[in-house]
Amino acid sequence: MLHTVESALAAAYTRAFSPAGQVTVRLDTTTGALEVRSKVVHPDGTSVEHELPSEDFKRMAAQTAKHAVLRHIHDLERDKVLRDVAEHRGELATGIVDRIESGIVYIDLGRAEGVMPPEEQIPGEQLHPGRPVLVVILEPEHNRRQAQVRVSRGGRAFVHRLLEAEVPEIKAGTVQVRAIAREPGLRTKIAVSSSEPSLDPVGACVGPKGVRHRAILSELASEHVDIVPWSNDAEAFVAAALGPAKAEKVSIDRVTRTATVLVPRGQLSLAIGRDGQNARLAAKLTGYRIDIKPSEAVEPVGEGSSATD
Repeated sequence: MLHTVESALAAAYTRAFSPAGQVTVRLDTTTGALEVRSKVVHPDGTSVEHELPSEDFKRMAAQTAKHAVLRHIHDLERDKVLRDVAEHRGELATGIVDRIESGIVYIDLGRAEGVMPPEEQIPGEQLHPGRPVLVVILEPEHNRRQAQVRVSRGGRAFVHRLLEAEVPEIKAGTVQVRAIAREPGLRTKIAVSSSEPSLDPVGACVGPKGVRHRAILSELASEHVDIVPWSNDAEAFVAAALGPAKAEKVSIDRVTRTATVLVPRGQLSLAIGRDGQNARLAAKLTGYRIDIKPSEAVEPVGEGSSATD
């Protein structure tokens, strides 16, 4: 604190009087005496240090010191808030939308301000000042004026934490989220498994009469959420990932990491999805390039589709 005040006083003295050389200020905390010195370095490398007059400066020194102390305390408080926020990285937080500027949503989180840039928002979602909003905390932002933290509603972590908050079995560790593929505002696919053979992981996430699934959907507005069982069996996992379409046969080429999937002709468009979305998310979820074909032996031109991760 003393070093901060002395540095601020030296800068204030330089602005006020423009002396030659580098100005330093020393405060005697016992007597309150103020000493101002200047060090001038000559071209030959020699330096001369001498004392500068400080009587005229003392009138502004108290106010300068006060501002320096307040600024230093503010910086300490901001840094402490950022440290506290960093400990909650990846967790859900509720705030109030404060304002929207240039597409960036600023959220009042209490001690810190949340900053949600367009790429962390759910496309098409309308947020208005004064509205409560749930976000996931990412990382601190660099801002000298106040404690700011980057937050998200559009990332996979947001869906993961929503599911964790709604499904006690995930928090307890008996159900695990193995993979998430998401296109914010449109569709999300989640693969889950269970460490207990008697526990249905998909049923646990959907909840009695779908109550847990509906709670997640209500937070994501119009976004569809598919919860599928994860499996070590690649064929079974790819087939499940393409739901709600029913796959008749899945063939895996592990060298090229390609899955060829045969589906009934009537479900071909369902397996592919609008603009290829269902197949694309299934590929991201499983890590396989997925080639979807009708189950007939002869494939008419234009009836097949493929998606890559």
